[in-house]
Amino acid sequence: MQSLLQDLRYALRQLVRSPRFTLTAVISLALGIGATTAVFSVIYAALLNPYPYPAADRIVRLVVNTKARPDQWINLNGPQVMQLRQVRVVDSILAMDYHPMTLTGHEFPENVNEIGLISTGFNDLGVPPLLGRGIVPSDALDGQDPQPVAVLSFKFWQKHFFGNPDVLGKTVQLDRKSYTIVGVAAPRATWYSADVYLPLKLSSDPGSRFMVDILLKPGVSKDAANAALLPVLERYSKDQPKQFPEHFKVQVQGLNDWVAKDIGKTLYLLLGAVALLLAIGCGNVSILLLARGAARQQELAVRSALGAKRRRIVRQLLTESLLLAGAGAGLGILMAYGILGGIQLVLPQYAFAPEVVIRINLPVLLFSVAVAMGTGVAFGLWPALKLSKPQIAQMAQARTQRVAGSARGRRTQDALIAAQIALTLLLLAGAGSAIEGFSRLLHTPLGYDPHNVMSVGVPIGENSYTTWAERAAYFELLRSEEHTSEL
Repeated sequence: MQSLLQDLRYALRQLVRSPRFTLTAVISLALGIGATTAVFSVIYAALLNPYPYPAADRIVRLVVNTKARPDQWINLNGPQVMQLRQVRVVDSILAMDYHPMTLTGHEFPENVNEIGLISTGFNDLGVPPLLGRGIVPSDALDGQDPQPVAVLSFKFWQKHFFGNPDVLGKTVQLDRKSYTIVGVAAPRATWYSADVYLPLKLSSDPGSRFMVDILLKPGVSKDAANAALLPVLERYSKDQPKQFPEHFKVQVQGLNDWVAKDIGKTLYLLLGAVALLLAIGCGNVSILLLARGAARQQELAVRSALGAKRRRIVRQLLTESLLLAGAGAGLGILMAYGILGGIQLVLPQYAFAPEVVIRINLPVLLFSVAVAMGTGVAFGLWPALKLSKPQIAQMAQARTQRVAGSARGRRTQDALIAAQIALTLLLLAGAGSAIEGFSRLLHTPLGYDPHNVMSVGVPIGENSYTTWAERAAYFELLRSEEHTSEL
């Protein structure tokens, strides 16, 4: 223990006496570790593990494509949903509807996003509620009105009930109708960003249409699903031609396909760039350590000639390398959290699915730290490995420049420098391409001036303003009151 402390003190003195070398090596490692870990953490959360649902890879959205308009979502009525359940590739149907409702019974009314979810929905999603239960089949029996029960989202529960665990059995009033709270969803179970989930009544009315997601049977590919669903939808289109486009093809989409399509390539390009940054940082540290080792070889040869054992010299150099790599790794971990926080600040609110939770990915962090530590240790021990050769007397008598300029040392350093230059050029080329693409995106004409423009939704209760004439009069009244308030 005493000798270890002695090695640590000596190593610290050596690093403090060479501040430029130490800072360059530490910052090189820290930047690579921090950037690589932060960017991969975003990719892991947004692309590789975006949903908490165990069968998320089997849930697809019902989408059709035409030449004129791709990616059209298809809604179905109640009888069609029941028929679709019988298709051989379908395990279950996640049918739902969306209604903006108003939270009443309080001093100020508040808009609420309500999802009417089919009674098997919570079971198909497979995420147990945080409190109570989800919606169950007995809440929406065929031929009967659904039970007045509600499942709250985690955020709604936190905001309006302050996380009170005794919320079960209490009521929440929506559009002046009371619903008994039977459960609180898990924090990440934010299906379609709903605030409240109510039981869905699958009406037999052909005019009532529902959003449809499909839970495929295990092992069914998207191509197989497309082939099996096409004749079913073609039959529906013959019965209700106005509800379907002409000459369509079925193209089911995974829950996260829209994210992978929009920004997936950009994220992976960014990951490649920061991985190159980590490689360049490790290469930079390797060159610095080799140069430092070459400069110290005469010192180490003298110590060996005076009786220092090879094991003692190796342990000393290992301590210095570990201390240097450890400092870079520690700063890299702090940078990873800082860079990730900065990324989260600049990301748009709806860039990813609401279920996505971005946090540091520990396996990647450990891998990056291991690479940096391994680089520091391997190249820091290089001089000690060279001392194992029987040339100590010659090295002790030679000039430092001669030792540092050996052919093998030059070849090694030249190879590392060439690799570092190649990686840097590749990184610069990728960065230039990304900047050019981003610049084109910023200057894309939108067809309108987005400045000083805001979109505001005006919800209408299900049982109020039921005709288009009443709704038109209501909106005209709102507009006239707005003009009056401006005056």
